[in-house]
Amino acid sequence: MQVKKFEARTMKEALEMVKTQLGPDAIILSARDNNKSYGLVGEGSVEITAAVSEETLQKKKFAESKLREQDRARFQQSSARQQKELIHKMVEKHVQKSQGPAPITQRRYIDIEDEAEFNRQQTVSDERVRNAAQRALHAFQEQEEIFAAKGNYSKKAVAQAPQAQAPAVRAVQAVKPAAPVAATESPEILALKNEIASLKQVITQFQQMPQNFVGTHPGADYGINYDLSFVYDKLTSAGMAQEIAAEILTKAQDTLPALKLKNKSLVEAWVARHVLDTTKVVSHPTQGKIHCFVGPAGSGKTSALIKMASQMVVREGKKIALLTTDTFKVGAADQMKIYAQILNVPFSVIRSQNDWTNLMRYLANVDCVLVDYTGLSLKNNDEVNMLKSLLPPQALNPNIHMVLSTNAKDSDATELGRRYAALGYKDVIFTSLDESTQHGTIYNFMKRFDVPLHSFGIGSRVPEDFEFATKERLLDLIFKITKFKQQDSEAV
Repeated sequence: MQVKKFEARTMKEALEMVKTQLGPDAIILSARDNNKSYGLVGEGSVEITAAVSEETLQKKKFAESKLREQDRARFQQSSARQQKELIHKMVEKHVQKSQGPAPITQRRYIDIEDEAEFNRQQTVSDERVRNAAQRALHAFQEQEEIFAAKGNYSKKAVAQAPQAQAPAVRAVQAVKPAAPVAATESPEILALKNEIASLKQVITQFQQMPQNFVGTHPGADYGINYDLSFVYDKLTSAGMAQEIAAEILTKAQDTLPALKLKNKSLVEAWVARHVLDTTKVVSHPTQGKIHCFVGPAGSGKTSALIKMASQMVVREGKKIALLTTDTFKVGAADQMKIYAQILNVPFSVIRSQNDWTNLMRYLANVDCVLVDYTGLSLKNNDEVNMLKSLLPPQALNPNIHMVLSTNAKDSDATELGRRYAALGYKDVIFTSLDESTQHGTIYNFMKRFDVPLHSFGIGSRVPEDFEFATKERLLDLIFKITKFKQQDSEAV
C-alpha cells in the first residue's frame, strides 16, 4: 500500500494532486489546514494524507502507459468516474487477451447442479436414510413374528433383550438374521440390508476422520475472519502483539460490512486509519525547561539526548545546558562534558537532589536543561530510590522521557515500562529504528502504558538521525511503506 502526503493552497488543488499521482481509487486518510505559510508568498496551505493499494496503482500506471501523449493529458483532466471506467476497460481487455479462450468443460450442462439443487438432493438423501431405517425396523419386527410362529425364535429371549437399545442399532441387527431365514428373505429386505450396510460403512469412515473443525488460519484463535487473516499476519510479522492486532481486526469485523471484508485494499486502509487515530504523539516535544532521559543500559539515552540538544542549538537557536547523574559508568561524565564543549553549552554533574537548588540559580537564563541518567534495570527498591533521589523537585515540573531500544523484545520492553513507571515518565523515545524490523513493539508499548511517543532515533549520525514522532511515521514503520534511505558514509 502506498501512503503519501500532498500539500497545496486549496483543498481542490490537493485532491487534484491525489487523483493525478495515486489515481481515482485513492483513499483519503486525513486532511488538515496548516497555519504555516505555503511557498514564498506566505499563503495558507491544505495537507492531505492519502493511500492506495499497489495493485490499484499498477493498474493506473498500466492504463497511462497505453495512452498517447495527448490522450494522457485528457485522461488526467477527466473526472474520477471516467478514469475508473477507462482503467477498468483497458485492464479487462488486457486480461482477456492474455488468458485466451476459456476451456470447454467435459461435463454436460444438464449435469451441472446449482446450490439449490444440491440442498434439495441433500434433504432427499436424509429423508431416504430415515425411511430406510424405519423400514428395516418394521422388517425386523415382521421377521420376529414369523420366527415366533414357526417356533424358531423364542419370545422369551426377545423379552429379555435390552429395551433401551437404540433404533439405529436394532436396524443394523435386522440385517443379521439366523441362517435358516436366509431362504425366506425377500428382495426388498436384501436391498435394505445392502443400504444399511453402506450407511454403516459411511458412519464408520466419518468417525475415523479428525473432528477438528477449528480454523487454522492466522488469528482464528481470536475469532478473526479468514478474510482478515492476511492483515493479522502482516501486523504480527511487524512485531505487533497478537492480542492488540486481534483487537483492531475485531473492531474492523464489527464495523465493516461482510462484503467489504473481502476487499484487501479497503481493509488495509481501515486498519491504517485506525492506527493513525489511536496513535498518540507529543504535540510540543521541546516544551518545558527540564528534560530527563531515563531507561536501561544500552537503550541509547545519551545519543538521544545529544541529538535533541544539537537540534535545539543548531536548528532552533535555543540556549541549553547539559547535566549528568551517571557517576557509575567509567568515562560517562567526561563524555558528556566533551559534548557540552562541542556545543559550547554549560555542563555540570548532579550527585544529589540538593544540587538542583544551586544549579537552577545559575541556569535561570537557559531555555532548556537536558539531564542524562545512569542506565539501571530497577530490579530492586534501592535502585528505584536512588534514581528518585536524583530527579528534579516536582516544583520544577520536569519532563521525564523513557528511552527504549526497538531491538528489545516486546516482553522485555513491557517489563521495563512497568518498573520505570515508579519514576512517572510522561512519554517514550524509541531508538535504533534502523536496526530492527519489529516496529510494532512501539505501538504495543504506547497502547499498554497509554503514553505518547516523543521522538525516534534512527541511526548514529548527529543530529540528522533523530526526528520527533509523528503518526504517519509510525504507520510507515508498521506497514513498511517506505524503506530507510540512509546514506552510507564515504571515507575521505
